Amino acid sequence: MLEVFKELMPYFTNETAVKMEEITKNVSGITNTQKNYLLEIKAQADSFMQQLYGLKKMGFHSLKNAEKIADELKKYKIDLSYYSHLNSELSNEKVELINKTLDEVLEKAGKLQGEIAQQKKLIKKTIEMYSSEINEFLYYAGYKYQVAIEEENTTDYHLVLKHIEGTDNVQTVNEHLSYGERNAFALVLFMYSVLKENPDLVVLDDPISSFDGNKKFAIINMLFMGKHSLKNRTVLLLTHEFNTVIDAIYNMPYNFNPTPTAAFLTTKQGILQEKEITKADIKSFGEIAHANISSDMDSLNKLVYLRRLLEIENASGLAWQLLSNIFHKREKPEYHFSNGTPNRLMTPEEIQDATNEIKTNYISDFDYDTEYQKTQDITVLKELYQNSGSNYEKLQIYRIMFNENSSNSVIKKFVNEAFHIENDYLFQLNPCEYDTVPQYIIDECDKDILEICPQG
Repeated sequence: MLEVFKELMPYFTNETAVKMEEITKNVSGITNTQKNYLLEIKAQADSFMQQLYGLKKMGFHSLKNAEKIADELKKYKIDLSYYSHLNSELSNEKVELINKTLDEVLEKAGKLQGEIAQQKKLIKKTIEMYSSEINEFLYYAGYKYQVAIEEENTTDYHLVLKHIEGTDNVQTVNEHLSYGERNAFALVLFMYSVLKENPDLVVLDDPISSFDGNKKFAIINMLFMGKHSLKNRTVLLLTHEFNTVIDAIYNMPYNFNPTPTAAFLTTKQGILQEKEITKADIKSFGEIAHANISSDMDSLNKLVYLRRLLEIENASGLAWQLLSNIFHKREKPEYHFSNGTPNRLMTPEEIQDATNEIKTNYISDFDYDTEYQKTQDITVLKELYQNSGSNYEKLQIYRIMFNENSSNSVIKKFVNEAFHIENDYLFQLNPCEYDTVPQYIIDECDKDILEICPQG
């Protein structure tokens, strides 16, 4: 402690410095009187430091509640006459500089008073505006909460959460809010943080895929369409949720500013590939199916799209029944009922009617036996698999080859989900042009096919 006092010597008065010199050189030890003397100096030094610390913290929060700024500023001036041990020439020099600066501020106290009042008014207006926007979002998203920003200890503002059916603040957010509700609040608060920080680039990684329909739209509206939102900013939004792309590119691009652009990202062998998605690329499944059925791809691949098209139009029709038999590799077509009635063989008349429907409306050279024979020839199927330019078609041929007998449960689940229309969006991308099936799925399919067809 004596070393500290030595370092402070230049700030002590001459009288104090002399006594300090005596104490530090006293080889017989410090007396109680000297100890009390040191404590007295320490108390003055602590008080002086507190006053300097208060000056350092002086700002809007410390002055905003002062009715008269001039009176408040005078409290920060330092009077060394109260610091008998520190009233040295060096201390006076430092304090004079501080007090002179405060005097200059005091001359402008009236203007400062007005600016602080204006800032308080602006803060109040901003708080009310953001509270209103957040509560509007919560209402339209179906959340039964509202927020308010309250002033604490007349210096700080903090956000409080209230249930619409109560008056008390929610104290333990983790116990009251669901995972989705916490995510929604986090997104909104993140947006306001972005507005404050104003970064050059904002990255949102799959922000809304975990929300249901009305909440997704409310979040998109809050993030990109509100008066105070991320519009007119550079935002990279990554998502697996295709409805977001449909809304931004197809349904209402005019509600975004600037007009958004979209791209489909895939990785193959560690290489990231980007393909632009335009409004023209987003089509109804009917459009996609008819286009692919009319293309020059193999007829078995065409039947993949036709069966899905018929699922939409008439899942129990004869044509759909006949095609289902091809994909289940049945030599004799069966008619399957959805009401529990036992299955039966299709009659020759039903087979002919189904064949005529397919040939007349979709594939003119369709022949059941020809397509059935393809499903029985593993070499033909492997060749079709390898020549297919679409991961989606590869997946369907894989399904035919293994006839739902794949031992890989992950691949089996993905195959079955991708095959049925109930797992697809009404509007989508053409799988012939966009690899909507992840490459890791195809890599697993390749391994299984190599096991049953090791050569060639």
